[in-house]
Amino acid sequence: MRRRRRNVAENLLTISRRSTKKKNSPNGIVKNSVQIPVDIIIEILLRLPAKSIATCRCVSKLWGSVICRQDFTELFLTRSLHRPQLLFCCKKNGNLFFFSSPQLQNPYENSSAISLMNFSLSSKISRPVNGLICFKRKETNETVTVICNPSTGQTLNLPKPMTSIEPISFLVYEPIEKQYKVLLSYESGEHQVLTLGSGELSWRMIKCSIPHIPGMSEICINGVLYYPAINLSSGDYIIVYFDAKSEKFSFVTVMEEFIKAAHDGELINYNGKLASLVSERDCFVDGRSKTIELWVLQDAEKKEWSKHTYVLPPWWQDMVGTLDLRFVGLTRTNEIMLSPCYQTVPFDVFYFNIEKKTMIRVAIEGMEAFQGHIVFTYLDHVENVKLLQNIF
Repeated sequence: MRRRRRNVAENLLTISRRSTKKKNSPNGIVKNSVQIPVDIIIEILLRLPAKSIATCRCVSKLWGSVICRQDFTELFLTRSLHRPQLLFCCKKNGNLFFFSSPQLQNPYENSSAISLMNFSLSSKISRPVNGLICFKRKETNETVTVICNPSTGQTLNLPKPMTSIEPISFLVYEPIEKQYKVLLSYESGEHQVLTLGSGELSWRMIKCSIPHIPGMSEICINGVLYYPAINLSSGDYIIVYFDAKSEKFSFVTVMEEFIKAAHDGELINYNGKLASLVSERDCFVDGRSKTIELWVLQDAEKKEWSKHTYVLPPWWQDMVGTLDLRFVGLTRTNEIMLSPCYQTVPFDVFYFNIEKKTMIRVAIEGMEAFQGHIVFTYLDHVENVKLLQNIF
């Protein structure tokens, strides 16, 4: 039987193999060494899931240093963008449990969800943004804002805001400077922003010309955060734009026929444009639903929206049955994805092709222990292996 011993060189990983070959050697053992270049190590690591990367940090100092390199983490993130994941967040007994599953290239196959991490939870969860999530949790006698990487299990508590009023938190990513920012929204019109990666973490006040109450849906597209709100001065329904780079707010008053879609529907990314999906039951769909509306913002300055109405086929009720489904988003192949609001057994997600009027259901296995509990489903989650302390 052969035994392998691994030694580390400065720029190469040395694998030493011991084998019995020559009788005239002092102990009858010949030692052979094979050195693996760093670029080969990187290629090996890039083929692994993010959850395995944490384990690989313990292989050697060299492997740990390679995994922390900026070029490696950015390359891993770039590749992850081409193999997106479904992220499931299950709430049970005040805790939040994360699961992931490959976003299917072949939706005719069932899939298994892999358990990631679990955390205590006290409020709304932000949508995943470039691999990270923002939420709040209770610790002793206070509530803290937390940044979480579901793929690595790391969390970071953010400092206390400068006011005791409870805000709504949003996470946004600015792709040009590659910066994450957290926005705290207050009804007073004063807001706070924290930039991750700017040295010491601290909140700073920014002005907002229109005091407003944010709605429950949000989406980040190309460095701009969008969310519905109510103008506290006029009572109008508005869409708020927050540009992460300039840290400036813009507003669009919602026309009457779009109020339902903007405030009760699900905001989504439609090929880089802001859009909303809505049905007779707002952001929910069931077997009794007759139509789905897709509203797309074509020109923000001119406030021009296009409306597309899709009549659901006769077989819809038989396929969906009594399930309460929620809009998740639009896939890269323009299929509407829907997911149950509660964990069921079996747990099926649905892909509805709006052009062909066909639908595929895919069973997701591995979350049966959460039957009857709330589950949030997210499209296009990417694995980010950069350590939080390196991001910040």
